[in-house]
Amino acid sequence: MNREHYLTLSRLFDYPDESYGLLVQNMIDELAAKHPDASKELEAFAKLLPTSTYQLQELYTKSFEVQAVTSLEVGYLLYGDDYTRGEVMVHLNKEHREVGNELGTELSDHIANVLRLLPKMKDESVINDLVTMMIAPAVEVMMREYSPKNMEAKDKLYKKQYKTLIIPSVPVGMFLHLIKALYIVLDNDFVLIKENKPFGDASFLGFLTSELEVEEGKKSSNSCKPAFDASGVMSSSSNSSSCNGCV
Repeated sequence: MNREHYLTLSRLFDYPDESYGLLVQNMIDELAAKHPDASKELEAFAKLLPTSTYQLQELYTKSFEVQAVTSLEVGYLLYGDDYTRGEVMVHLNKEHREVGNELGTELSDHIANVLRLLPKMKDESVINDLVTMMIAPAVEVMMREYSPKNMEAKDKLYKKQYKTLIIPSVPVGMFLHLIKALYIVLDNDFVLIKENKPFGDASFLGFLTSELEVEEGKKSSNSCKPAFDASGVMSSSSNSSSCNGCV
């Protein structure tokens, strides 16, 4: 199966630059024949794109980085900062190295980096497992985070924590069209196991609430929660010596 379209799709999840609008239009044209429903989602997305690159970058940052609606790191969406995520990142980093996939400044489980893997990998069974057990379930989590209820809850949480909102969630809802388009393409290309959710009832909002409670001192910040670098290796600040007293 030709999976080159995932290379173009991956670039739509990177930090946008002046070429972003053209990339979206190219993807609309590329998907029109084989993935018409995904192409229509991207058409809706294109209509909402601001003409200013600076404003688009602001919306991207608000959506995925600062006071985010959702994360773009599939391991985090599935497992939070649990040890399992570290194991996943180690395996992903191995796959990236084997095919020469450059990670740039993002982590190995960032959706753009993972999508760039798909056209380069050769083992069909591994590709299918990566999509059905990780990428697609993570994208489902992303879509759920854009529900009005979850977006409103995150706005309230951020306002409580930071006293102000950079941008209310409503304008950034446009990225749901992009995420839906990706899910449609995955669903067309692979037999998705939609009932198989190895991450249980994962929620970015739930992980976020827990992290902000730690910051507020409602939970111990010395809870031995591991941190991982881009290669999936536990950082020195998370080694056993820093967990003395943890049960």
